[in-house]
Amino acid sequence: MINFLLLALITLPVSSGEVLTNTIEVFYKNMPPSLETLDRVIETLEQFTELYEITYHHITDSYSEDLIQQYDLPDTHFPFAVVINGKYSAMIDGKKIDFVHFPLFMHEIGRHEGNWSMEYLELVLNDNTLLMDENILPVLDEEGDTPCPDEESSTLVESILSDAVSYLGVPYVYGGTDNNGFDCSGLAWRVFNDNGVPLPRTVSAMETMGIAIDREDLQPGDLLVFNNPKHTGIFMGEGEFIHCSSYLDRGVIITPLSHSNYSRRYSSARRILGTGPNY
Repeated sequence: MINFLLLALITLPVSSGEVLTNTIEVFYKNMPPSLETLDRVIETLEQFTELYEITYHHITDSYSEDLIQQYDLPDTHFPFAVVINGKYSAMIDGKKIDFVHFPLFMHEIGRHEGNWSMEYLELVLNDNTLLMDENILPVLDEEGDTPCPDEESSTLVESILSDAVSYLGVPYVYGGTDNNGFDCSGLAWRVFNDNGVPLPRTVSAMETMGIAIDREDLQPGDLLVFNNPKHTGIFMGEGEFIHCSSYLDRGVIITPLSHSNYSRRYSSARRILGTGPNY
């Protein structure tokens, strides 16, 4: 693993006397999946140092001025992005690819629309005419004035779920909040806070956040609360939730909500995403 602290702002050297007009901006977070992706991207970019001026930005603020003002990225709640010549979308084989979030093979799920891969990245760097003139535009409401709240929050939900899935198999550790081990509330606390959504640290405190949601109205990203004993997880959709279980040292797993143990202990659900001014 590279020392990410040295990459807060690094411009790779250019060949003798050559003036570069092509640029690559790489944005990443201080979290294991993002740093792993960063390693892979650097390996890919090493062959393009004579063609592009490459800069790495460590995202320390979920509302980074660089992301919002310079590149108008579709959502600031993401763990990774590559911007090529000021653009992050390309048209490849008739399909729009957005170089935001993680490459598909890094997290092994297909939750993001327009998943990209290192092969796609390399293809565009060899032929940047594939870059699109327009990046993602916000989805407007029926009046055509303001972004729809559901569409605005969907990318954030996907990022939180992707982060949670990246921790599958991490062991249960009481009080744990990182990839060395989680408890149930520690997992939710980690993935929400890493995506710019502040959560308290305990299940009891989480029960007071957002708004109450009926079980039949659950949406991906909703927090689930169970009793006897107290427990929490994140609803993923299609009747499943992700959580960190102490039972038989299973750690971070995905479980059907219909599982008898959790179905009988189900207490409530809270919707945090889409209920606050910034999320």
